Parts: sequence; C-alpha cells; structure tokens
Amino acid sequence: MSLFRPDIPPHVAEVIRSLHPDLKRSIKSAIRVIAADPECGESLQRELNGLRKYRVRRFRIVYATDQKARVIRLMAIGHRRYVYEELTEQLRRKGRE
Repeated sequence: MSLFRPDIPPHVAEVIRSLHPDLKRSIKSAIRVIAADPECGESLQRELNGLRKYRVRRFRIVYATDQKARVIRLMAIGHRRYVYEELTEQLRRKGRE
C-alpha cells in the first residue's frame, strides 16, 4: 500500500511549530500513521461532515482525504476543547467569500 502525501497549509504548519517538542513529535508521528492509513481517523459529523479526526493526547488532527490524488489535507490541529469550533467558523467565513 502506497503512502498518501500530507498537504500541510501554512496556518497548520505554524501550529505544529509552536507546540512543545514532545507533543510535536507525537503529532508528526500521527501524521505518518494517517499517511499510511487515512481511514484510521474517526469521521466527523454535522458542519464538518466529510472530514476525519485523529486523536493525539488532548489534541486533534482534523483532515480531509483525496483518494484520487492520494493526498491528506490537514485542515486543523488544536486542543480538543476548541479545534472543531474554530475550524467550523473558518469554513463558514471561507464560504461567505
């Protein structure tokens, strides 16, 4: 099975850079796991339908999978308490543009 290529937009890369080194290592390891098997994450509901989440301690990686291009697009990385609300608001703003 060939790996998917992670697509990490600048705002997500900035979040990764700002993390504590131990958490950063765990996030990078999780991205490799997702690239090997994009179906490993749980499907999201409601406004984030079509996206998946992967748990890393109290943080979540939210991503979309493009099977045809074999790419996983990281949409957001953040603490479980606020990552979903922030991503939902970001997608709503983008939809209004």
